[in-house]
Amino acid sequence: MSTVTELMLYMDDKYKMLFYHRDTNVFDGYPVSEIQLKTLDENARIPEKDENNFRFLSYEEIDHESIMRFYVKECVEDKEDRKRLFNVLRRRDYVKPFVEALRDMGLYEDFDMVCGDVYRQMFEEWAERNGLDFTYSGGEEGCQTE
Repeated sequence: MSTVTELMLYMDDKYKMLFYHRDTNVFDGYPVSEIQLKTLDENARIPEKDENNFRFLSYEEIDHESIMRFYVKECVEDKEDRKRLFNVLRRRDYVKPFVEALRDMGLYEDFDMVCGDVYRQMFEEWAERNGLDFTYSGGEEGCQTE
């Protein structure tokens, strides 16, 4: 994943926890980085305040549904496309199917252009709260995900 929007959309109902590791500059599902994992013994405890590992926003904190409903309501002109997307949003697990539907309809880039700023704002607020500084180049964040 290379963009903030893709990172945010990765957080769906099934994938509950994601962590950023300052030492490796990677987002993944492990509470410690690969470097630290190699040095931990089996009885090690994860510190409550960790200056290297940061829990990313949760699925509940992101509120994809509101963002996606806004996009469909305000930006999708074709009645059938709108109906299809609203039907996807009725599902319990809707994030990945919604993105797949956008791609099938050729609307993903438009969605990213319209709603990407909302996702980037949430990302930037999270980074600021955690004292993290990400350098942007060409609309992509300077971090990796696995």
